Amino acid sequence: MAGAATAADTTGDGMTPPDALVEETTEQVLELLEERQAEIEQDPGIVFEIVREVVLPHFDFPLISRFVLGRHWREASPEQRERFMEEFRTLLIRTYGTSLAEYSGQEVEYLPMKADPESGRVVVRTEIQQAQGPAIPIAYRLHRTDEGWKVFDVIVEGASYVQTYRSEYGSLIASRGLDALIESLAEKNARKTQQGGGAS
Repeated sequence: MAGAATAADTTGDGMTPPDALVEETTEQVLELLEERQAEIEQDPGIVFEIVREVVLPHFDFPLISRFVLGRHWREASPEQRERFMEEFRTLLIRTYGTSLAEYSGQEVEYLPMKADPESGRVVVRTEIQQAQGPAIPIAYRLHRTDEGWKVFDVIVEGASYVQTYRSEYGSLIASRGLDALIESLAEKNARKTQQGGGAS
């Protein structure tokens, strides 16, 4: 998530509205990337720390995990759910951090928010303006919780993170089972960490 806030700081109930939340979080992340650029060049893992500390608190991982696993979530044991969420969280930190590491001062434009009052969900739309080439659309789907608005999906150039992972993982679970998926994620995360490209 990455601009200058244009929405009101809070809603009537004291919650930061979703569009302001996305803007403020993105602004904070981009400022940290600029301030710590020299450090990041020496230790790229700092980007993952920024994602974990600044971005992750605004993501609803239990809901994301349920959406990604679908019916397999209902069939999973509490231990399997916890293990999956832990490894999936690490994967998303790495995925998001890797994309942020490529940031080089592009402008972020915020588009009008789309809201569905009945479902309590909104879509905050942004575009990354590139010096060359078309803008990259990134949309954040959020829902309202007791702890404030939380992201439950990110859509990059029309591709949903949730749907992409659900399709990929569903095939693996069908052929090898949920434990095999969790072990595969753990192995990938451990390998990336050893290579200096992971996150804990």
